[in-house]
Amino acid sequence: MSASTTARAGVSVQVSEGFSELSQLRPAWQRLFGSRGHEPSTSFEWTQAMVRHHLRASDRGFLIRLEREGELIGVLPLVRRQVRLLGRRLSLLMPITEEYNTHSDILLAAADADAVDAIVQGLIGIGASWDCFRMARLLDENPLLPLFRRALDAGRHPHSVRTGLAAYVLDLPASYPSYLAARSAKFRNHLKRAERKLASAGAVEIHRLSTAGAFERAFEALLEVERASWKQAHGSSITAVEHQPAFYRELACGALEAGRLHLQWLTLDGRPIAYNLGYLTTLGYHYLKTSYDHQSRQLGAATVLRAKLIESLIAEGTPRLDFPGEPYEWESQWTSAARRRVVLSLFRPTVQGRVLWLIDRVRSRMSRRVEIAHVDPRASRRPARESTEAAA
Repeated sequence: MSASTTARAGVSVQVSEGFSELSQLRPAWQRLFGSRGHEPSTSFEWTQAMVRHHLRASDRGFLIRLEREGELIGVLPLVRRQVRLLGRRLSLLMPITEEYNTHSDILLAAADADAVDAIVQGLIGIGASWDCFRMARLLDENPLLPLFRRALDAGRHPHSVRTGLAAYVLDLPASYPSYLAARSAKFRNHLKRAERKLASAGAVEIHRLSTAGAFERAFEALLEVERASWKQAHGSSITAVEHQPAFYRELACGALEAGRLHLQWLTLDGRPIAYNLGYLTTLGYHYLKTSYDHQSRQLGAATVLRAKLIESLIAEGTPRLDFPGEPYEWESQWTSAARRRVVLSLFRPTVQGRVLWLIDRVRSRMSRRVEIAHVDPRASRRPARESTEAAA
């Protein structure tokens, strides 16, 4: 399948099936990503790693490309997946990056009405092979949201926007002492006790990956911590899910090559016991993964390393630390600020699409707005590839 049309203001829309064109788009894709602040999940390395390690045999992939005067101005990689909701089987179309708990986003040169109109035209152009298109973690402040609502209203396309999970964020101050001063006395005392306890347990060193030659050592330290974490027995660690080590390795390699990887780990007597994995953009530091050796939990290594992370980010002038995943209670120890996210859904006029639209309208009316509903990471095991039920 390949189709090309022209939308408003000379924006051409090309929809193709599959991802065979990814490699040839890489230079233009990377220029587009660096042109303004975008979520990490829209980067080339993230998308390529997703395509290689997260597609199922039954998935169908699509690529929407926007061009103006021959120049690439937008890319949206999509996956159509068969899922079940309330016992019904339906075809869900979503950005491939929705597999992970990152903020929803689309790679565009600018968030303007013409580009969003073209995206909607491209979605509809895929045809009736899907029942619902969904972006499940779109920040309420994302400038794409009002543009999508206007375009969908103008086209009289059935759609909904309902409240989703909030996400913690920390706008970093000018100095680390001022950050600590803004936290509670209880938090500061807890941090001091953790620092003393950890220091008394042995030789503590904090490392940060800075060269390609040290990548294997650094990534193995990350995997060693994952294998020793509580998540290993729980079945949700990177090392417990078959496709994730390869995904994170490829993502981290690409991010390092692009100068965007931030990986630090803490060792106790030479043994890795905690790490932080992040991605740097002009928007700030985006938290991707963190964990600690479960047997060393009482030493507070994760707490100490996270404090060092915040201290170093402030020293480097990083504007923000973003917790883009599900809101966990431990994040509230470090910040009280959170941003609202919404679920944007577009429904096709299929039988299943109409039913899903009605269900979504009822759910929207019944749901109460909760600013921060903490998610318990231990409550269930649901790695992305194994999930066949449509997310709430």
